[in-house]
Amino acid sequence: MFNSQFKTALSGLLFVIFLNWSCTKIDTTNLGQNLIPVVDNIHTFDTTLSVIANNFDSVQKDCAKVYPDGLFALGAIKNDPYFGTTQGTIYTELKPAFFPFSFPSNSTIDSIILSLSYKTSFGDTTLPQKVDVYNIDGIFKPDSSSCTFTEYDELLGSATYTPQNLNDSVQLRIMLNNTFGQSLLSHDSTKAWASDSLFKVFFKGFAIVPDINFGGNALTYYSLADTNTRVAIYYKYTHDSLISAVSNFTFSSFTSAGNFIIRNHAGAEINNHLAQPASGDDEIYIQTNPGTYAQIKIPSISNLSNRVINRAELVMDQIYDPADKDFTSPNYLFLQVEDTSGLRPVPCDFNTLSGTPNLGQFGGFRKIVKDPFGNNISRYTFNISRYVQKIITSHHINSTLKLSAPSYIDIPKGYVDECSQPVSPILYQINQFTNGRVKLGGGNNPDYRMKLHIIYSAL
Repeated sequence: MFNSQFKTALSGLLFVIFLNWSCTKIDTTNLGQNLIPVVDNIHTFDTTLSVIANNFDSVQKDCAKVYPDGLFALGAIKNDPYFGTTQGTIYTELKPAFFPFSFPSNSTIDSIILSLSYKTSFGDTTLPQKVDVYNIDGIFKPDSSSCTFTEYDELLGSATYTPQNLNDSVQLRIMLNNTFGQSLLSHDSTKAWASDSLFKVFFKGFAIVPDINFGGNALTYYSLADTNTRVAIYYKYTHDSLISAVSNFTFSSFTSAGNFIIRNHAGAEINNHLAQPASGDDEIYIQTNPGTYAQIKIPSISNLSNRVINRAELVMDQIYDPADKDFTSPNYLFLQVEDTSGLRPVPCDFNTLSGTPNLGQFGGFRKIVKDPFGNNISRYTFNISRYVQKIITSHHINSTLKLSAPSYIDIPKGYVDECSQPVSPILYQINQFTNGRVKLGGGNNPDYRMKLHIIYSAL
């Protein structure tokens, strides 16, 4: 009796091992022969299911709360053929390292320079841009969804720059006018400089605004927390002799900042693909947030007979265009389900058991491959094998999927999914805010077809 049970258990274990081996050895770029070779009388097949994908445009502007160690977008994209224009404005406070603070009573201004620590760019970096710096007027609420802090009045300075000339050693430097600099020196230390709250009354911060009419076709990204971001105030004062000095105001835990992004898709290609036809669109447009997303339906999953799913990969390819060299694709796309319980990660296949998302297994990373015409394109794949298996064997709801390019995977509250798999709360960055966009083939595209590729074993 024991030997019989042992042999049965061993046979089952070997079968599971074989199925797992099949999952790891399969490469979607080399499949499509319908029948995988027979091993121990187990026939392993592959099939491709059609998908229905449609575009949706979300909000076209956003008051983003960028985390202190994040990057802030500045600049103007005037001509992205897919998505139109983008404008990025930075609002920030820069302050002394301590309060009360004071300048020597007889100080006179030499110069005042605002420096921003450059990190990277998105778009055509060869075209010059112009940026203006204003004094924020009104209440500064960087976490406000209504952008009530976007009012500004007095022009403090301007600069023209070419993004490709910026690097780690060449920062964006903006000369501010000496009238503003002298006003900083002249305020009584018992008033404006006595405390942080009094300083906010005197000076609410900088609005760093791109001149959309000047031109440019790129966003540049800056670290406010970096020590190279500062307002340097150069001045002279007399103490027995004439002394030259400098005081730096920087970003710290006591300062606030916001990033205001305006998207305008007027006249862009995406507007020709927002009708959401029942058969799906042949071109899918994904823009990093604040941007666009797609809904994906795969109704044929519900019609599959009972079988063992070894691998089910949702595969999507970028449609090649020469402009992609400037307007690069997102590093990562994210896939979620939309059902009666709301919007959440794909159950069974996505988890946070290791403390971080299992993106290595789940997929979504950009991979560079050759398209049918020999061009380099981005390919994104998602492993939704267990989710598909759940639909087939347990008649789980075949949900609509949402495809997007968020900055963060944000799961504010933990839960247990349909496969009894705990998903912990997490905030995990996957893309740089506003950086990246891609045009993908839809489910009925003749050359770049989006599809669900399934490897299965018949029962």
